[in-house]
Amino acid sequence: MVDNILKNVKKIGKCDNFLQKLCKNICQFFVQRRKNAEDARMFEKINHVPWTKRLSFIGARKTINNLYAQHLRNLQKAAQHRKIRVAFLVNETSKWHGATLYDLFKNSNHFESLILVTKRITCYDTTKDFNATLSFFKNVDVHVECAYHSANNKFLDLKIFNPDVVFYEQPWGIDRVQSISKVAIFALTCYTPYCFHMMRSEYDYLELFHRFLWKYFVESPWHLESYKNRFKANNCVSSGSLHLDRYFSRKVPHMDFWKDAHPAKKRIVYAPHFTFTTQHRVATFPQNGQVILNLASMYPQTTWVLRPHPSFDQHVVADGIMTQQELDEYYAAWEKYGTIVREGDCFDLFKTSDCLITDCISFLADYFPSGKPLFHLRRSDQSREFNDFGKDIIGTYYQIHSNAELEKLFSRVMIDGDDFMAPQRSEQLTKLQLMSDETASKRVFDYLRKELKIP
Repeated sequence: MVDNILKNVKKIGKCDNFLQKLCKNICQFFVQRRKNAEDARMFEKINHVPWTKRLSFIGARKTINNLYAQHLRNLQKAAQHRKIRVAFLVNETSKWHGATLYDLFKNSNHFESLILVTKRITCYDTTKDFNATLSFFKNVDVHVECAYHSANNKFLDLKIFNPDVVFYEQPWGIDRVQSISKVAIFALTCYTPYCFHMMRSEYDYLELFHRFLWKYFVESPWHLESYKNRFKANNCVSSGSLHLDRYFSRKVPHMDFWKDAHPAKKRIVYAPHFTFTTQHRVATFPQNGQVILNLASMYPQTTWVLRPHPSFDQHVVADGIMTQQELDEYYAAWEKYGTIVREGDCFDLFKTSDCLITDCISFLADYFPSGKPLFHLRRSDQSREFNDFGKDIIGTYYQIHSNAELEKLFSRVMIDGDDFMAPQRSEQLTKLQLMSDETASKRVFDYLRKELKIP
């Protein structure tokens, strides 16, 4: 019904421009809110498979595992006389984290690598995201192929690219023709998490995705044991998080995103999440978004980067937190104190910053090796608990439950320079062994090389 109203609104003449705009905005709000609700339901039901249907998966998994065994034997022979072709299936640049691993395969005499750009399936149109992702990879030094034809809305069978191994970027929004059950017929399938799993959730190990993989490369030995105990997982390998490999880079991090890069300025990142009403419910922007903007205006000795979650804009409007006009005005206000960064790798940003203010989940782990202070924005009705690994990390951060706490601690830690939790972060970083002499990408690369019996 709302869609029909919206169509009629578009047909209204210019007799009352204000009323037309008002009606159109109201209808668009409800249309987007409905799409978000559908998206959330799709996400929630992914792992809620009836036990009767799960029984049918037992035979399917057995068949797929037999295929993997045959593929492995064939590839061990093939590796003696040709390069093994490794493909990365990518549909969002914001979740791309395999650059270091890609380069290891690319620079090896035994492998060749390529990026397959596809479109993410969801309740809203992702054509813009697809075009941006394709454009991004065409402008970097990689072998990129298009696995989706936008002209006829066709997803291509990955078999035509002749991959031997396929790495998935994320478990969500995958077309059936590019799903694990299809790809497993002709290739080994792998996954390295696009985020660092910090919460106790069934989404860590999905029946229709992770259990069908050949190998799931997880973030730590703790995650490996947890999945074994909770899900009876037998295809996990502890490799470490590919995200954290960026801390090993010897390249000088660029400073382009800092509006004022003067060394005397404190560089602050504010990264708000989008889960206001769905999934984990960690987003705190309605409570503190304006307060943090006020902090930026209060302290001229600081410079800021606003780094909203890629889904933030969509949800902040659809969930009724702000109108589009209010959001545009909010972003315009930020331009006075810093820059807004939306896409791409955050690690140069993290490495050149002095602190992070966030309610994003994965960033809590991604920022940890920096050793710098983090202000963790909390809400009382968070839907899922942090897992034990996550609790060890966030226990070293400044927990913010109110705006008064944020203002007080920000002044003490960042303005006065009293980072009194620094020793706890240093101690916990050593204990958790998130950083070592070898990158996670190198561990994944060596694991495949060993499995394929490549010297």
